[in-house]
Amino acid sequence: MSCEKNMASKLEKQKDCIVFSLLDLPECTLDCILECLSPLDLCRVAQVCTYLWHRSRSDALWEKQIKQKWGGLLGDVALQEWLWHTSKIINTESLLLKQNQSGSCGSFSGVWPFLSFHSYLENFINLISLFKNCPKMALYICLESGRFWFPVQVYKTANLCCYDAIVSYDSRTDTFQARSPTGGWRMIEGNIQWDRLRLSPVETSPRIFYMSNCMNDLKPGDQIEIQMRRRKDSPYNWGYAVVGHLETCDEDVNHCHCQYSDMLVVEFKQYQLENRWRRSVLNRNVYEEQGSRLSWFGGIRKLDKEEEIERWNNLFASSR
Repeated sequence: MSCEKNMASKLEKQKDCIVFSLLDLPECTLDCILECLSPLDLCRVAQVCTYLWHRSRSDALWEKQIKQKWGGLLGDVALQEWLWHTSKIINTESLLLKQNQSGSCGSFSGVWPFLSFHSYLENFINLISLFKNCPKMALYICLESGRFWFPVQVYKTANLCCYDAIVSYDSRTDTFQARSPTGGWRMIEGNIQWDRLRLSPVETSPRIFYMSNCMNDLKPGDQIEIQMRRRKDSPYNWGYAVVGHLETCDEDVNHCHCQYSDMLVVEFKQYQLENRWRRSVLNRNVYEEQGSRLSWFGGIRKLDKEEEIERWNNLFASSR
């Protein structure tokens, strides 16, 4: 009997309670709640009713989701490529639907066989409506599903260099696969971890010489990135190096004049001292490609940011 009385008492109390739903909340409060949800939960909320369907697809919500997961890799160049794709798709929607294509298109420049791919969007035909009405949500979905191949640079630990690529995400393994932007869209490698990717620090194409503005300031001990390639018809990679001393210098800081010489010593410390790849001597006053049949060198970036220097030093330590 006491159990029945307790149950009856609880029921009486519930009658006096006022029940609120999400729809009763002020818009700003609802938005705060939606901002705390994961992308998957936002999609679930969208199935509740028409009002929440619209609220959970807002660009502001999905912009935040993009920044949280993709902000470190998705730069201005990639976003420009995305806008190029979506604008083209929206403007040619009727033609795409008429041709009944699954939907794939690439952005490229140059002429065959020297085409350079800038990005690629595949299997988008069922997302055209989303492109028009919920562009930020569409971008997140295309990144997460691996449909959008976007430009980044990939660290190569063995050679202490970075190469340009366009990559696609694999959500099953939380890794990336990379294709060459040059050389016929060939696959370079897969299972690439997040920490091996970075935004390109320059807007120069990997086939173009980078015009340096630091050549006369470089001195021994400065850490740099330098454009490198083995063949003149290949794209440049960015290699990590340190400015060294001339052979005539005793490396005494009180007597060193290497900074004022026209010749610049570049040292690749991943190689042993006796290795022919260890040192190269370049002319500071030559603003074009220099080198020999062993290797060709382009422009130089001086590393000033501690984050960049630390990343290269960690790669160097792990390669030994």
